[in-house]
Amino acid sequence: MRRKRKERNKTAKKTYYQRREDDLRLLISEIKIKNKLTDEKLAKLIPIPLSTFKKRKSHPGRFSADQVWRLEQLAKKEVVYKDA
Repeated sequence: MRRKRKERNKTAKKTYYQRREDDLRLLISEIKIKNKLTDEKLAKLIPIPLSTFKKRKSHPGRFSADQVWRLEQLAKKEVVYKDA
């Protein structure tokens, strides 16, 4: 007899790391919209190669602290990390 797989809870809480990645994704989108930038132009402002920017955009946890600081400066906003 087969056991039924437990369905994953789709509303499961995100980890702290996942929430921080989401925050950075939103920050990048906000910068691009407000400043009318493409990925290429934004990568030059950070400054990192475009291919590296695209990889880190997919996995924002890989941005260095310096790069996050530069993104914050472009957005004129600070990302505040609070434990939830």
